Amino acid sequence: MSLSLSNLSGSIANSANYFIYALRRDENDMLYLTKINTASDETAIDLHRTDGTQIPGVTEGQDYVEETTAEKQALNNPADKYQQIRFDSRNINYFIDSDGYFVLKIGGTYDYDSVGPK
Repeated sequence: MSLSLSNLSGSIANSANYFIYALRRDENDMLYLTKINTASDETAIDLHRTDGTQIPGVTEGQDYVEETTAEKQALNNPADKYQQIRFDSRNINYFIDSDGYFVLKIGGTYDYDSVGPK
C-alpha cells in the first residue's frame, strides 16, 4: 500500500496552506493514516524519527518513503515513526472501502464515523 509521490516540493515548501499525509504501522501491523492541515493550529505532527533525527527532505516539503531493501518490509528504517509522508495542496481523503481496497477521494467529504463516503 503506497501513497504516491506528489513531487510538489517547490510549491508546497513556499505555501502556508497544505496538507500532510503520514502513513505508519504499529507493532501489531495496524495501519494508521494521519492527515494534517497546516493552516489549522488545532493539530500538530512531529515529523522527526524516534531517535530525534530529521527525516531527509521533510522540511522542504519533499515526500518520503524509505525503501532500501529488495524485499518489502513493514519497517525498513526502525527509527521511522511514519514509513511514508506525502505533502499535497489538495484536500484528499484516503479510506479503505468495504471490499478492502485503499481508496483516494479528491473533493467532497468522507465521514469516518459512519464509515462511508458522502
